[in-house]
Formats: sequence, structure tokens, C-alpha cells
Amino acid sequence: MDTITEPNLIASFLRHQKELQQFLTYKVDCAETAADLIQETYLRIARHTADTDIANPRAFLFRVADNLALDHLRGKARQNKRDGGQVSDEIACHQPQPDSALVGQQQMELFEKLIYQLPPQCRTVFLLCRVEGKSYSEIAAELGISPRTVESHMYKALKFLKDRVDFF
Repeated sequence: MDTITEPNLIASFLRHQKELQQFLTYKVDCAETAADLIQETYLRIARHTADTDIANPRAFLFRVADNLALDHLRGKARQNKRDGGQVSDEIACHQPQPDSALVGQQQMELFEKLIYQLPPQCRTVFLLCRVEGKSYSEIAAELGISPRTVESHMYKALKFLKDRVDFF
């Protein structure tokens, strides 16, 4: 079998670059990292000064790339161990941020003021429906009015609130 010299090693790299890219992408499960490792592989072989000739340049290239991938994966594992790993949803705080909680509180106060600006019968219908979750027919029976009147009061209440609040 013929041996290969330095310039032929670079030529072999160029010939097998796509294959190396696929191998590394599979190995590290990240195309961007694989691209970085391809560049590092090229730098390693470009700096390589052979004391002996390389009998199988393709195998040599894959060995260099594989070693770089293993080094990367080991480093990543050490970093995850040191940093405690990836942040999971279990660790993340699900409480609203203070600024959004304040905005929510201010909106609720405005909404409450607006509800109390509704005419008394309209306000009662709205609260029975939206707060207590009663149906139009239940509200009608409780207040002694027709379901159509309940519907009319709800329409007026929703229109009044919608015209004054942009988050509703």
C-alpha cells in the first residue's frame, strides 16, 4: 500500500470533509459544534509533521476527528457536572416577575373600579355570570328577569369594559 505525504493528507481531508462533517454531527449531536471540530481537525492535520508516512489517511483523519469529538464531549460532561447540568423546568421559577405582577395588580384595580361604574343591575348580572359562573337562565331565575334581559345586560357590561380597557 502506498504511503502518503503532508500535502496528500490535506487533499485527503478535502476529499473526505463532507463525510467527516456527517460523522461529527452524529457524534456530538450538534451541526455547529461539528463544524468547529472540522476546522480543528483541519488545523491539526495542517500542523502535522509526519515522522513516518501515513498508510491510511482516511482512517487517520477519522481518528483525529473522533479524538476531538471525545475531548469535546468529555469537556461538556465535566462542565455539566461542575455547573449542575442543564436547568430544567422543575427548577425554573413559575412565579410572575415583580413588574408583571404589579401590572396585573394595577389592571385588576382598574377593572374593579370599572365594574363598580356599571349600573347596579348590569353589575349584578356581570358578577353573577363572570365571577360566580352562573348561566344566563340561572341568573334570570335568581333576579326574576328574562334570559334576554340578562343577555342585554351582559352585552352592555362587556361593551362598557371593552371600550375602557385594552387588555380585556
